Amino acid sequence: MTITSLSTTPYGQATPAEFRSGRAATAGTRPSRSPVMPSVHRAGTFIANGCPNLVSFTSPSGGIGLSTITALVALTLSMQNVGCALLDADLPHGGLGILLGIEHEPGLSLQDIDAPLGTIDGKALDLELPHWEDIGVLACASWRGPMPEWWQMQAAMHALCEANQVVLADVGDGTVWEYVPELLLAQHVIAVELSVLGLARAKEHLARLQRLQREFQEDSDEHATPILVLTEPRGAPKRSTSSAIATSEAIAYLGGDALGPIQHVPRLCGDILDGLGIGAVPRCNRLAVQALADRILEPLDARR
Repeated sequence: MTITSLSTTPYGQATPAEFRSGRAATAGTRPSRSPVMPSVHRAGTFIANGCPNLVSFTSPSGGIGLSTITALVALTLSMQNVGCALLDADLPHGGLGILLGIEHEPGLSLQDIDAPLGTIDGKALDLELPHWEDIGVLACASWRGPMPEWWQMQAAMHALCEANQVVLADVGDGTVWEYVPELLLAQHVIAVELSVLGLARAKEHLARLQRLQREFQEDSDEHATPILVLTEPRGAPKRSTSSAIATSEAIAYLGGDALGPIQHVPRLCGDILDGLGIGAVPRCNRLAVQALADRILEPLDARR
């Protein structure tokens, strides 16, 4: 893996149909830089099978602590001796390294990835990553260079999944779902703000996820139910009784079940803003974060 000068062309505006009909990378051939994205079949193997231990964290609302929740789950899993890595797939924004306070640590970011044959050795990549609390972090540092090409993103994800038991991807609002199917077809955790606006946005977010999954897997109507984790709005007054009512209303509105709520912790927020990163899971959120970690491990344990 070497630093390379990448194309500044952003992810193309291809439809899922164009994506499926696009030309996949083959061994020994550098993929085309066409804006049309790759086929859902890559080297004869359905791509979802290549990353069964990938977990996609998204949220329809920005600024509700999605990246923090992703990191807290990774920390909880690591403390249980589960080998995991963090992938910053919130393109084009990124910044996970800064949130964790490791932006000055030596190691590769997505802007440094070069995969001319469409593959990367997982163990080699893991060794070259900066680490946070023994967790490898492949962050997006958009201020250091252009966005990775689609084949580089896919190669990095496959490599991380090869070298770790679980890979937690911070996918932001899911912008890259259409372009990187591994993230679309992975296990999903969706953070939902407990507010009228937050629930409305979550409803649309879930509908979009389901629509895209159907388009990419036309021959299957079965997809794993996303794990919903509720978060308390920042700045909201402490109202334990009304929060319980809001939780039940959220579950009824969105359907299924939900974990949480994750409480906003001003001290943790202050540490992140000061560049100190995350030191530990706040006491008030340990049960909710542990429950989320357990739910993530359930399908992985079943596969074993």
